[in-house]
Amino acid sequence: MEYHILSKGHLSAFELKPTPEPTVSAEPDLLLEMTFSPKLFIAPGIAEEMEQLVTFGVEWLDARVDCSPSQPPDEQLKVYENYRMPYIHQAYRLTDQEKQHGRLNWMDAENTEFDFSRLDSIPLEERLIFKLEEDYGLVFIHQSVIDLLKKHVNDVWVRDV
Repeated sequence: MEYHILSKGHLSAFELKPTPEPTVSAEPDLLLEMTFSPKLFIAPGIAEEMEQLVTFGVEWLDARVDCSPSQPPDEQLKVYENYRMPYIHQAYRLTDQEKQHGRLNWMDAENTEFDFSRLDSIPLEERLIFKLEEDYGLVFIHQSVIDLLKKHVNDVWVRDV
């Protein structure tokens, strides 16, 4: 498949796996915040390359990451600066199902047929990262973006919110 789905309900199937429990002194290369609408926080350096690749459909925002995935006491809480987060505003329709406002993760991604041919007329650079119009809890990430991340990312943290 050309795309990987990032969602709270299907994190175990996502290509980039969380590293073992991080230590407080570790700094993540990638933090996946698994809310209704998943977010990616990308370390400096890696983010610069990502921003050159993904220029359409996202707004790149400054972000801070803390070490809370390991649940440290307040005196050990560390905050890492200069991360970047793609705020994804591009959405495409890949099914005939209706958007469900106010329902969390209503679509069963594993049992839903996505019609990727609907993207054929859209240039690849305009659909590297996007949300599913029918369900904003699903983020689609193109293989080229995953390949770039895999090339540089060593430590992946997951924050399940």
